[in-house]
Amino acid sequence: MNKKQLNITLVQMNVSLGCPDKNLARLKELLIPIVQASDIILLPELWSSGYDFSNLSKLAAATPSALAQLTLIAKTRKTCIGGSLIEKEKERFYNTFYCITPDGKQIAAYRKIHLFSMMDEDRYFSPGHQPSLIEICGLKVGLLTCYDIRFPELSRTLALQGAQLLLVCAQWPRPRTAHWRALLQARAIENQLFVAACNRIGQGENHLYPGNSVIIDPWGETILKAPQRQGAFSAAINLSRVAAVRRTMSCFKDRRPACYNQPESQNST
Repeated sequence: MNKKQLNITLVQMNVSLGCPDKNLARLKELLIPIVQASDIILLPELWSSGYDFSNLSKLAAATPSALAQLTLIAKTRKTCIGGSLIEKEKERFYNTFYCITPDGKQIAAYRKIHLFSMMDEDRYFSPGHQPSLIEICGLKVGLLTCYDIRFPELSRTLALQGAQLLLVCAQWPRPRTAHWRALLQARAIENQLFVAACNRIGQGENHLYPGNSVIIDPWGETILKAPQRQGAFSAAINLSRVAAVRRTMSCFKDRRPACYNQPESQNST
């Protein structure tokens, strides 16, 4: 079903470390005031558990139950819903962004490609290897998780595959708030698409999370900036805006891919 606009809800919530039941209850409570239908409900990164590295097996075992609850929400509210959870396959753990449709179908299980070594994420999780492009209401949508936004190659890959919207789930800490804002705006502008990003808010074990969940349009204008509190915040995006911006400035046509063949790394001198 193709639509001219999408209604997106960002659930900016705190996350209690290692407490899936408590976090699920918080999610449901935050959704109560949302009476208008949403096409997409976006949750933070690891919304059910946080980065509880010491209990990964236990928390991964709770993921099927969390997915069942998301499925129920999706069906009841007739919406797509997504956010990342801990996934275990064999002896490996993944930070996996799941997305479920209104009919209860799981259409995405994107394993986070770029793991944040500054907080030892790469010691506990295995990286994904495959970008995720899905379709929601006839629109091609790319999925990113937190640190992924620092790697423009991934967003550009999704844009070249037809993405007109990027969904970003995150637990981005307060000290790098300026980076969060700048990177999200840059990903929207350079790829001439919408970016909807949902960040955790509140005090964690070691970090303060500022929220600053946003929806940005293809020209870099902010459509929605969430208040500095927990809540579910919604806005509509006009899908014709992507084509209009791309007609205004023909960045994709003016690309010169043959000139971009660069080595994977360069030693600084």
